[in-house]
Amino acid sequence: MTRQCYRLAQYQLNIALSDGHWSADEVQVMEGNYFGKPSAVILDLDETVLDNSAYNARNIVDQQPYDLESWNAWCAEEKATIIPGAADFIKAAVALGVKVMFVTNRRDEVKTATINNLKKFGINANDDNVLTRNDDQGRGGDKVSRRGMVAKDYRILLLIGDNLSDICSEVEIPDNKLRNETANRKADFLGTRWIILPNPVYGSWERALPKEPKAALRVDRETQSSLGR
Repeated sequence: MTRQCYRLAQYQLNIALSDGHWSADEVQVMEGNYFGKPSAVILDLDETVLDNSAYNARNIVDQQPYDLESWNAWCAEEKATIIPGAADFIKAAVALGVKVMFVTNRRDEVKTATINNLKKFGINANDDNVLTRNDDQGRGGDKVSRRGMVAKDYRILLLIGDNLSDICSEVEIPDNKLRNETANRKADFLGTRWIILPNPVYGSWERALPKEPKAALRVDRETQSSLGR
């Protein structure tokens, strides 16, 4: 599935390069100040370029939930593998003269380890193209400010992530109805300027899950009933 997503991304990248009015960033489109700028693509990292399945598996074996301390320790190990299709897409983008930028919610303290991890797969990662999170410095988890940093100098052709919140705002909410309305409003960009990879492990969708055990059980039974199980 991820190879399929990246093949679509490469196809769309060629279309984007041929259209000088094309931008994948909503703010950039609204402001209209991107014409003539060099081209760039923005990718999320975790579960988009780097595969952290081993970290999640370790937590299951150890019966531990996610927490920032263990996550940072995992990042420092530099053991994440590569998502299938990611390296080939990045190589193709570079060959076309497109700047590849990574906007990740990994924190500043693991930036060097993250760069080292990417380099293991032949990816040209450095301090300039890996934009990490630091809330105190205004680089928040919503990624809006960091996309804005890229948009100052580049026309953003594609946004690639495993979570809609990697790409746009208004989805980090628990209300499923509002989340779906947002996704429907932005549907024209999905699969064209925005490429979303599957991530069944975590994401903003978790905020919309029932919090009460009885409610969760009811949802599960209703789902099974609708599937004839």
